[in-house]
Amino acid sequence: MAYTNVVNSYDNPLSLTGRLVRAFVAEDSFVALLLDTDEVVNFATDEVVVGKWFEVFPIRLYELPPDYKFAWNELDEPIEVIGSMQVWREEWQESVADDGQFMGAGPHSVQFAAALGEAPKTADSVVKVHAGVKLLGHDGRCLVVCSSDNSPYKMDLAIDKQDVEQIMKSHTCQ
Repeated sequence: MAYTNVVNSYDNPLSLTGRLVRAFVAEDSFVALLLDTDEVVNFATDEVVVGKWFEVFPIRLYELPPDYKFAWNELDEPIEVIGSMQVWREEWQESVADDGQFMGAGPHSVQFAAALGEAPKTADSVVKVHAGVKLLGHDGRCLVVCSSDNSPYKMDLAIDKQDVEQIMKSHTCQ
């Protein structure tokens, strides 16, 4: 697939290999991880305009005020990070007929998101988006932090195997 744009707001991925993730906070607009040394790593989205009425929301590191009061959710068992993978998806728009349901003047389109390689060959503009990170732990445990594939500015966090599998249906690790 030849992408019209590759969007990455996470140029220098943080290495968490060998660190323990002890707790998390998952709000709509950010995800925070509490590490073994009480260090906090925050993730949020970045809005990037890639075309007319076409925005994508890659993951980025995020700074919260130093006095922010976190409501931590402790993990039953901390996750020792043994590796990580970057999480990607592709997004594209498809034109739709205006049958009076849309506001404003056309042309109108609908935006889609899916795992890499799933955009139709007929899509005019396909953008590869760095959506998140998958932290790998021992015994198949993992944690996925990524921007939502269906809601702007929203962040998703998955720890349970089923939740991770659900998120990964529309994403690809590279």
